[in-house]
Amino acid sequence: MHMHNASSPSMRGRRIAAIASAAALICSFGAVGATPAFADTYSSDLVATAEGAVTRGTIPAGALSVVNFAPKWGDKQANKASMLATMEQAHANGVKMIVFPEMALTGYVSSSDPDSPAYRMAVSQAETTASPITQEIAAKAKEYGMWVVYGTPERIPGDSSHAYNSAFAISPEGKVSSYQKIAPVEGAWATPGTTPVILQTEWGLMGLSICYDTYANPEIERYYAAQGVGLLVNPTATSRSYTDIDGDGVKDGKGWEWYYRNRLESIASRDGLVIASADLVGPDGYADENGKQPYDFPGGSVILTGSFAGANYAAGLNEDGSIAVGTEGALTNAKDLRLSTPSTTQVANDFHPDYYAKWYGELADRKDAGESLSYSFGSTDGPKVAVANVSGVWADKAANTKMMAKYAEQAHADGVDLLVFPETVLTGYDSTDPKGDADAHSVNAEVNRVLAASDDYMQVLLAEKVKGADGDTTRGESVQRMAQLAKDYGMYIVFGLAEMPDGGPIVDGGVKKVYNSAAICFPDGHTESYQKMHRAGSEETVWSVPGNTPVMFEMPEWTGKDGSALKAGVNICRDGHFYPELGRYYAASGAELLIHPTATGGNPWYRETRIGSYTDRDGMAAVTANLWGQDGYPIDSDGKPIYSVDANGETVSSGKDVAGYNYSGVGRDSFRSTSLIINAWGRKNGTSFDYATGSALDTSGTGNGATADVTKDWYFGQGGFDPDNLETRTMDLSRAGFRITNFQPRLYSQMYDALAQRTVPGYSAMYSTGSPLDTSALDEPAAKADAAIASPSEYTAESVEPVQEALFDARSLLGNTTFSAEQQPLVEAAAAELNTALAGLEKVASTPADPAEPNQTATPADPVDAPAGTPADPQSPSGPADGTVDAPATAAGAPAIGALSSTGSQIALVAALALMGVAGGGVLIVAKRKAHVE
Repeated sequence: MHMHNASSPSMRGRRIAAIASAAALICSFGAVGATPAFADTYSSDLVATAEGAVTRGTIPAGALSVVNFAPKWGDKQANKASMLATMEQAHANGVKMIVFPEMALTGYVSSSDPDSPAYRMAVSQAETTASPITQEIAAKAKEYGMWVVYGTPERIPGDSSHAYNSAFAISPEGKVSSYQKIAPVEGAWATPGTTPVILQTEWGLMGLSICYDTYANPEIERYYAAQGVGLLVNPTATSRSYTDIDGDGVKDGKGWEWYYRNRLESIASRDGLVIASADLVGPDGYADENGKQPYDFPGGSVILTGSFAGANYAAGLNEDGSIAVGTEGALTNAKDLRLSTPSTTQVANDFHPDYYAKWYGELADRKDAGESLSYSFGSTDGPKVAVANVSGVWADKAANTKMMAKYAEQAHADGVDLLVFPETVLTGYDSTDPKGDADAHSVNAEVNRVLAASDDYMQVLLAEKVKGADGDTTRGESVQRMAQLAKDYGMYIVFGLAEMPDGGPIVDGGVKKVYNSAAICFPDGHTESYQKMHRAGSEETVWSVPGNTPVMFEMPEWTGKDGSALKAGVNICRDGHFYPELGRYYAASGAELLIHPTATGGNPWYRETRIGSYTDRDGMAAVTANLWGQDGYPIDSDGKPIYSVDANGETVSSGKDVAGYNYSGVGRDSFRSTSLIINAWGRKNGTSFDYATGSALDTSGTGNGATADVTKDWYFGQGGFDPDNLETRTMDLSRAGFRITNFQPRLYSQMYDALAQRTVPGYSAMYSTGSPLDTSALDEPAAKADAAIASPSEYTAESVEPVQEALFDARSLLGNTTFSAEQQPLVEAAAAELNTALAGLEKVASTPADPAEPNQTATPADPVDAPAGTPADPQSPSGPADGTVDAPATAAGAPAIGALSSTGSQIALVAALALMGVAGGGVLIVAKRKAHVE
């Protein structure tokens, strides 16, 4: 417990440090440099803005399927056969889109050791969109008129040591598009992608995201939602906290399910997306000498939507409401699913891609300059914080300041270092029509005279100036009073109020407006303010204008393991609940604590999933104080105001009993969702998560006030003081700190910049507009390669093999639908690779064939490379240049692509080359590539 004496040397030091650190941080958000970006938004923007783009539609019940898929590790042939069988059954059942998990084609790999069998498998078995297996699956997708999405490693032209972790999406026409995982966590073999992918379906727009992209990088789905995407497809391989928690030898899904639900449900609810998520199931990975595989996946594939009150599942739940785990098979949506355009990613609703582009650009500049954007506070010595579950008396600042002073006194007695009050607590939240005396219904007679005499909103009339040094009397009276208490008690105090801009009210559309702000009172007596950026509809837009400045400050009394001061960021209500960009900016800038005054009617699920995400995902502990009680002026049982003004402007009372308050009406509560203090669970009780609930968060009993039993002794109403309403906890920040693998702020900056260019009038672009990928450098060598492959009697099979391999890369780029000129180096690499292979072609010696050895048009596979029982791989064309994949041709007795054994002891690839339709004929060539694995 920290007890403070306002006159002590430590307190004087605190005041000096507080003002210096706050000024430094608040003023540090500068201009973004002109660093070139490698981020490819060109194709996604084209699809989203195409004339006639469909953004609204209905996925009929039974049309969408997600698969709990158990791959045979390293055996693409076996996995392909299993996928095709699943597709066939899905087609018979009327499915129109089927989603397989991440790396379903090969099995999962996480490795950074280039010499390991796992690493080598992922790279050597990587596919292209033009490879025979891809084309075979595409042919079936076309035959069935079905969307097929599945995970696979993908080859990178010119790079034989790495691959992408990709999702191939095949349209009902057989066209193959590829999404490369933007933030892979699978080790060094996986190169991060740079291209968001949006595809048009008959129901609406679909966005692709893989596993960690979805769970840890909200920027991707936010970009999709802002582009009009209604369906998020998430191939995944996740098993976090899937473990045996009771020692019975059976893994329990509780911890994994909490994580999975928390991430997916918050996205579905916040952005209005339908989510189709398909996870691997069962043991997977390179087996050790005892046959044990390193991974065990739960399955748990789901289809869900979200709302303000909770998630709605269309597939994947047990009867008891838990997610079904441990079983293989396909699941389909049990009800119709409506796709629509989300509202919270529209500029008209204070979505600000122009702000976000600059914030992420600043982060990218820092990263490009060599600064790490990964942090770890690593200390258990955090501040003691308190949240006040209170509601202010509407339009009565004097009463509310007096109430806050009592809670500050109580907090000081409890040794509190940081006290947070809710949004608009100084004035009340409700915005009542100000015309004439329509709003003159306050219990405060003096305020009523002011309200009756003005047509300005109550919040505008009662707004106060906030920012100022200790002793600055230009600040509002209430601000000065709370600042003095902060100084006297050596405490940080944050409270919500209407803030008067320095130049007076801002006239917007002929209406005077102010800021919806949080005043930050420092222990040295000075004050700063944060101005809310994302307002909650007409209740706030009628009287407030949005701010545009992030606010972080240091709390130097607490230091991390490296000696750096604790940093806090501030946002208000909807800023944190619906717009994660600001919180992410704080976290990536080093904030370990999020301070969040709010006024929301959201239930505990809503509050914990939204704000808890900043703790579990972004490494920021959170202190969120919500209004608790009624709001608005008092009314009687008929809904009439108790107080009004007479002809002389004097306040009169009807004498009737108070039956409710106008914000919600008679018999309805305004705010009954309590405040939260959130730490990461860490290793509390010696466990990695709460075994009772599965949660990775530690709320220490806060946030339970939705139940009458918990709050039976609390005061519920306006302006009351009750020590029970003050919840106090000491923060454990040992797990705090932003640690996102492959965080790509430059990519996100360009994504938001592309949105701002399209949606924000007068916006000045930070990055140049993209242009199409130029694949002309591949035309000539691809034609030469076709000719060489069509002449098997002219060149040796050994010299043709690298030509065919390089041609797969070239065809993949020639048919690419998602890359722009940003990816031009890949074309250059593919062209160089293909030209080098062509230069290595060797003529067949002109000696007559041995009569005992008849001529072959195909080189048979080495029996060692094709295990008995491996199904033949039907041959397919290399693919037309427009990227459309037609049904593959087949040849009797065509050699198979060799499969890896389940232990991964041998990698042997026999590439079954395509039948090339040249001059009316085709010749089958077989190339073989081996890589022995120790």
